Amino acid sequence: MPTFKNAKIFLGTNATSFASAMNITDGVVTHTGETAEVSDPDAIDLHGKTVLPGIIDTHTHPKYIADALHGVACTPPKVNSIADMKAALKKSPAYGQGPAVWIEGWGFDESKLAEHRSPTVDDLDEVSTTQPIFIYRSDCHSSVGNSKALTLAGIDANTPNPVGGTIGHFSDGRPNGYMKEVAATQLLIQAKSEQSYLADVDNMANSSTHYLKNGIVGIGELMGRFRPYDSLRLYQDAMVDGFKPKTAIYYVFNELMPGQVIEPTSQDQLRIAGIKVFMDGSISGETAYNKAPYPNGSQGVLLTDAGQLKQAVWYAVDHHLQLAVHAMGDAAIQLVIDVTADLTPWLTDRPSIRIEHASLLSDQMLKEINRARMNYALVTQPIFFFAEDESYRAYLSDAQFKTAYRVKSMLNSTAPMALSSDAPCTPWDEPDSPFVNIYAAVTRTAANGDVVNANEAITVPEAVLAYTNIGAQVGGFTHNGQLRRGYAGDFTVLDQDIFSIPAEKIKDVHVEQTWLAGEKVYQK
Repeated sequence: MPTFKNAKIFLGTNATSFASAMNITDGVVTHTGETAEVSDPDAIDLHGKTVLPGIIDTHTHPKYIADALHGVACTPPKVNSIADMKAALKKSPAYGQGPAVWIEGWGFDESKLAEHRSPTVDDLDEVSTTQPIFIYRSDCHSSVGNSKALTLAGIDANTPNPVGGTIGHFSDGRPNGYMKEVAATQLLIQAKSEQSYLADVDNMANSSTHYLKNGIVGIGELMGRFRPYDSLRLYQDAMVDGFKPKTAIYYVFNELMPGQVIEPTSQDQLRIAGIKVFMDGSISGETAYNKAPYPNGSQGVLLTDAGQLKQAVWYAVDHHLQLAVHAMGDAAIQLVIDVTADLTPWLTDRPSIRIEHASLLSDQMLKEINRARMNYALVTQPIFFFAEDESYRAYLSDAQFKTAYRVKSMLNSTAPMALSSDAPCTPWDEPDSPFVNIYAAVTRTAANGDVVNANEAITVPEAVLAYTNIGAQVGGFTHNGQLRRGYAGDFTVLDQDIFSIPAEKIKDVHVEQTWLAGEKVYQK
């Protein structure tokens, strides 16, 4: 029954409530109050440190992160060209380990590379032709593979494009290694995963510390799959081997087999929470579905039409699942609103529909969300404009840019707004740092110094609530998000007081300790 004293404990109940002492019994908070009340001689002295409720990253991709942690970061500042990328891949611990070992990388954005193009199969074959190579683009929608990877995936000049994806080709018809959008990328991922389930379990278990050192105690897995194996099984086995964050899985809807049934589960540690639908792609990839065209004349890609979205809604209703809808472009978001606004919500414990990213929102769209019968949540990531400002400036009109990541307007809407990372799907070497994301939401300043819609800035307490209380509400982590009686004794101790330091230092905050159920599980 640990007691903690001499701390600055943000309770997570509202923007202004703090305590300085806390009791945890049997893993649950039993009292919060002031240090003067503490008589326990064995109370743990936190020496004035700031304490937050355990952070909830309600939209992330843990399987991808587990891969990335042993892969190569193909991002600035270390990788700024394809030549840099090839050199970095040759330094991978996997390099030279034999034909069954994949060399992996993540995070490239062709607009940030000196060559201003994506790497090709020929580029990667200069690294190795005997080991398969797989590299995620920064949006985690598209990817590139070498010839060995393409062979293992059964891809040649005659392989048809999967529905919703494109296999890139050279002018002579030969596959160029570029796999555009999720459906195409999955061809490589399935080939990779079929060879290495036990390695995937080990990678997942080993990634646990990565979350804990960021103060993250709960995660939403927004890319649940049944092929080549069930994601639920992966997490079950990883948790046996020590994976600690609480996890909610959302299965990709269009990958379900006809007649396949998903039922929600309610376990606190690991549960099936919902289904995921992709409406469109990404802004940096010029595939988000927009009302106004990109400079190249395209309006992006629409991956799910109105009829298909309705099918996903009815499936979610029938099986009492939450529906998470990836929608970055304003046309994609508008279609979600048009199809679902007048429907009756089917969940009462959390929003029935989560609009993931909600990257471009006009005043009119926010009004429609406010008037809707449907109970929406908005799950968004300011770290995208922080890391990808150049792409947003290049690909969006001035009018579109002014609607980007309107976190203050979202916060003032009827839909709860949660911050999340979507990691590792952005070109930043700390893609799921909550403090970089909070910095972006509070300062509206990108990594390159550009100020992005300063009028949409929110306060530090508001941003922290969006990562704790609101993140827990949206993701169904009912015992988390607050530090008050009856809630889980999951919290994190910071190395700086995020509430008082200058705003420009927020991104440099780090976690000193993370506690789960009143037990210390991470110490810096």
